[in-house]
Amino acid sequence: MRILSVGGFKGYGNSNTCLHRHWALKKIADEIDIVGTTQDKISFCWRIAYHLFLWGLPIKLPDETNANKKIIELCQLNKYDVLWIDKGVSIYASTLQEFRRKQPNAKIIGYSPDNMALRHNQSQQYLECLPYYDYLVTNKSYIIGDLKKLGAKDIIFVNNTFEPTFHRMYDLTLMDKTRLGDDVGFIGMWEKERCESIVYLATHGIKVRVWGDKKWQSFKNVFPNLQIEDKCLFSDDYCKALASFRINLCFLRKMNFDQQTTRSVEIPACGGFMLAERTKEHLDLFEEGKEAAYFSSNEELLEKCQYYLAHEEERKRIAEAGHKRCLTSDYSNEGMIRKVFKQIGII
Repeated sequence: MRILSVGGFKGYGNSNTCLHRHWALKKIADEIDIVGTTQDKISFCWRIAYHLFLWGLPIKLPDETNANKKIIELCQLNKYDVLWIDKGVSIYASTLQEFRRKQPNAKIIGYSPDNMALRHNQSQQYLECLPYYDYLVTNKSYIIGDLKKLGAKDIIFVNNTFEPTFHRMYDLTLMDKTRLGDDVGFIGMWEKERCESIVYLATHGIKVRVWGDKKWQSFKNVFPNLQIEDKCLFSDDYCKALASFRINLCFLRKMNFDQQTTRSVEIPACGGFMLAERTKEHLDLFEEGKEAAYFSSNEELLEKCQYYLAHEEERKRIAEAGHKRCLTSDYSNEGMIRKVFKQIGII
């Protein structure tokens, strides 16, 4: 099997989930070629085009890595079984049409970890490309109907995944745990609802440590039990922190209407104890009270934090069971891609 893997492989260090999926594709393919779609820094022209598109204008994003040209050049030189495009917001419909003309038997597959039914995740190119994908793969079950209305043909829902060579159990020193962990922790972007929940915990006696973006800084040194760090965590420190917190908070992104998130699998995969918002998809991934814990209100969140901080052995058993579930149910990137390929008859 020969695969052409296209995506944004730069940025976020080894925490880049697009890179993780590429690593999984490399394990599956006999031969693989790569085309990157992101530069080290977002240009001014790209930002202008993106904001014009957000305002409703049919403005295309600049292809600053010449990804479209490279795809066409490669499809003229090699025969591919799969063109895998990871969030192809800079890929043109004409590129997919030319690829199809040159490679009539190849499968064109698009994947994105984001809610691609929302305009802030899209581009004009992406919308124009939708009819030319043989399959779209999404971890957002609730957008399938919207994607079909936008022109997508065949959509496959998958759960979130982890990368076992990165999201794994690390040997932690006492210094690691002190440097990165605490009783309760959260790693991620600021959002109103999750901030309110964290402040609720802090004002009710729970020590919480947050690694996140600049928006968290206005809450620094405001509440005695709330420790706000100056940055988010990437690479090994991200995984080590998940294992260093006694309780990991797993909030869902409200602006994307998420029912699960990347951390839903990454936390247990790293051996961390997960306390997540209760949804059907979370309950399908991990059994409540045995492989993870859940909450549906700030009051229940506080109650669960108090309980599991006081019941160390039970908390450890749940964390171990959650980690085991990641492995036995194969929530890995490779496992997900193999299931997709099997479903569409590639393997």
